[in-house]
Amino acid sequence: MTQATATRSWWAAVFDLGPHAGAHWTALRASLAIFVPLVACLESGRGDLLLYAAIGAFTALYGRHEPARVRLAMQAQAGVVLVVGVVVGALVATVPFRLWLLVPVAAAWAAVAVVLAELGRWHPAGALNPVFALTASATVPIAPSTVPAAALAAAGAAAFALLLALPGRTARDGGEPVRYRLSWRGLRPSDAVGRHAARYLLGIGAAGLAVATSGIGHPYWTFVTASVPMSAPDLHARLTRAAQRVIGTAVGLGVAALVLAAHPSSYAAIIVIAVLQACTELTTGRNYSLGLVFFTPMALLLGDLMLPASIVTLLTQRALETVIGLTIALAATVITHERRTPTSRTPPAGSNGPATGANRPWKESGSSAT
Repeated sequence: MTQATATRSWWAAVFDLGPHAGAHWTALRASLAIFVPLVACLESGRGDLLLYAAIGAFTALYGRHEPARVRLAMQAQAGVVLVVGVVVGALVATVPFRLWLLVPVAAAWAAVAVVLAELGRWHPAGALNPVFALTASATVPIAPSTVPAAALAAAGAAAFALLLALPGRTARDGGEPVRYRLSWRGLRPSDAVGRHAARYLLGIGAAGLAVATSGIGHPYWTFVTASVPMSAPDLHARLTRAAQRVIGTAVGLGVAALVLAAHPSSYAAIIVIAVLQACTELTTGRNYSLGLVFFTPMALLLGDLMLPASIVTLLTQRALETVIGLTIALAATVITHERRTPTSRTPPAGSNGPATGANRPWKESGSSAT
């Protein structure tokens, strides 16, 4: 049985369906976490802060399978990193040569973020969400005076997500006492984590060069797409994730065309975004492609609220950026591919029970279809 599983092709894994695993609780928290801050932005007359509030709300996506205390600690760590990403990205957005500045900044940020994610043992793993936080914030040109407001919007949304971290049950609730403690103190990256950081540094740097030279209107999508396969634990999983990204994005662009054709705006758009966020969290843990069917139109609708463009332009750019990002990610994967299975995928010594999102770095199943 084990041997058959090990020899399965990566293509067969593209269509695997995971368990529901209490995803409705995560979906509810994620939907509320993004709905309330976005409404608050509109009510305060600051529609220009919608993007930053949405990024802060991604704090709610972490630790979906963990007990309340572990989930709260994990979300606090991730929330701080997301807010810092917004601040750095917003600062980059204030300079006229932001796309070229974004090349070294995004590459360095991705490498740092993946090390923090691995040492903090986050779930979902990898630097995908932190990369999105910085690069999306850097995409929208703003005045320096807007940076503090952007930081406040992201921090407020992250804080609200933490308030939602305690309610709800997980697959591990009611089981054995949790002995695992999240901590960054006294930890040093292993060689495997170092290779992972180098992969992000190379891939995100190359994606930045592609963005700066092509002049694509919404470059963050290229960075995020490049991050997707690199978040997976090995070459087999990275190929699977890349294929899922292509399939999910292709179908998601079709859904996005229907959503954008309805021209939702203001509060109607926020309701649609919240519903799509809930659907994303309900399906991503089962199959990454399914999650992208809902996340793609949500991201495009949010982007359209910040930087309006024609539907054809948006869909064409997203398709092109997906191809560029995946090509770069797979090239970086091949270049930095390690033949030996990373030891960091095994549970820590003294751990009782199966490895979960908390103690299994690089496992990306579950939330975050970004």
